Amino acid sequence: MKVLCLADNTSIEAWGEKITRVYAKKNNLIYRGQLHENQVNFIDGCYNIGPHSMQQKSIIELSKNFDTVVLTDQKQSQFSHSRLFLAMWKLVKDLRERGIDVKIENTKNMEYLDRWEKYFTENKSFCANPWILMHDGMNGYTNICGRNYSKVKLRDKIIDWQTDPDYTAIRKKMLDGEKVGGCEGCYDLEKKGIKDMRWTDSFDWITRLELKSIDDFHAIKNPRYYEVRPSNKCNLKCRMCSEGFSHLIMEENKTIKNNKFHTMRPNTVYLENGNSFSKIDFNTATRVYIAGGEPTVIPELYQFLRSCIRENRTNLELNINTNAVKISEPLFDLFKQFKKLWFTCSMDGTGKVNEYQRWGTDTKKQIRNIHRLHKNGAGIHFIFVSSIYNIHNIGDAMHFFDKEFPYATVQINYASYHNDILSPFNRPDTELVLSSVEKAKSSKCYYHQERGSKPLIDGFFNHYSKNPKIDKKKLRDFFFYNDTLDQHRGAKLRDYIPELEECRKYI
Repeated sequence: MKVLCLADNTSIEAWGEKITRVYAKKNNLIYRGQLHENQVNFIDGCYNIGPHSMQQKSIIELSKNFDTVVLTDQKQSQFSHSRLFLAMWKLVKDLRERGIDVKIENTKNMEYLDRWEKYFTENKSFCANPWILMHDGMNGYTNICGRNYSKVKLRDKIIDWQTDPDYTAIRKKMLDGEKVGGCEGCYDLEKKGIKDMRWTDSFDWITRLELKSIDDFHAIKNPRYYEVRPSNKCNLKCRMCSEGFSHLIMEENKTIKNNKFHTMRPNTVYLENGNSFSKIDFNTATRVYIAGGEPTVIPELYQFLRSCIRENRTNLELNINTNAVKISEPLFDLFKQFKKLWFTCSMDGTGKVNEYQRWGTDTKKQIRNIHRLHKNGAGIHFIFVSSIYNIHNIGDAMHFFDKEFPYATVQINYASYHNDILSPFNRPDTELVLSSVEKAKSSKCYYHQERGSKPLIDGFFNHYSKNPKIDKKKLRDFFFYNDTLDQHRGAKLRDYIPELEECRKYI
């Protein structure tokens, strides 16, 4: 009998190997070691593998060579990271969805995640963020998350975050299953069958903090996660962005004298929040996410990193959102001193597609800098913002990530914009888009289990498979918006994305 044991082997104690050896001995089988990606010969005995050691897609494909697949009795504390525990839970679900039976040795290990899945299915409002996150918003206000722009509270007016009446009101609404203002982005995606931020971010924190019930949420006294945006200083002018996140767009807006255009692009006044870092409680913070603007060109990032080094806090988990185009040598030197450093890198396609959507990007510099960050020991995570610009390129992009950055994970976001004019669900060249989405489904990135990686790709596939009706007004507004930008930037859409230029005939 050939048995594949699912177990994490990345901890110092190598629990995956130990547990699989015990299982093999108990069942009178020979332990054959860890499964390998290119393995072709399978002999009787027990093999072990986990989602860190091999891509989920490869595990699913190779599992078909085994008589039995077993989820071992490995406690969450025996995983090197909570995200691997969560990835294992998702892997088992993926295997079963594909008709592969998985024998679970101890159902109690992961049953709390099953309970939360049932709760989130029944309560379509609940989200972990108001219990976990302190998120920098505009003009000194906080938001629920990066997608919800509704103001919660002036940060300086928050005395006791746990009992603050504004946060308490939002939490109560969610517990009662009432919709919360500003959360329409998640609600609308869920109507399409796509489980996005409300699910993925919440389950990440539920697993990370081992939250077993609502009472565990109520017991959280201080934010465990901080998202800070020290300023809107940026080196790019991304087409799905606004002046609140790019001072270059703020300057560009002043030169565009077109009232209709300004009703389409959000013109939120931005005040610099240089004191954002001072609001972090290092005694309770588990993770800090730094965005902007572009953090690598913001002086406050240098100051913050140096203060962490002075205070001997280089073990703090830091995640820096970056376009990775402009990283100085002093910054590379500072990064090397941090032990838990992750970079969330923005890349929205291949070649000219990426450079057009993220205007000002130099893809070659991006690739070079990202490889260097990884070589220096940092974790790499990509954000691909899906939009009308790049949905036809999503298949090529996912396979590019597979080949060029096999060490990285990929998250797919949705380009939410005023009146949804950048929607990736509104491309009229249906056959081209559908073939690209089908190609994306064959990538390893599809199985990364990151936010949007599988749910959004499945959502795109389901949408375009039904020969959807195109919203022509939305398409006309898109071309007006984009033509106005091109006029001021001296660019032509057909020189970068001729496939999208062809869609003009549908308006």
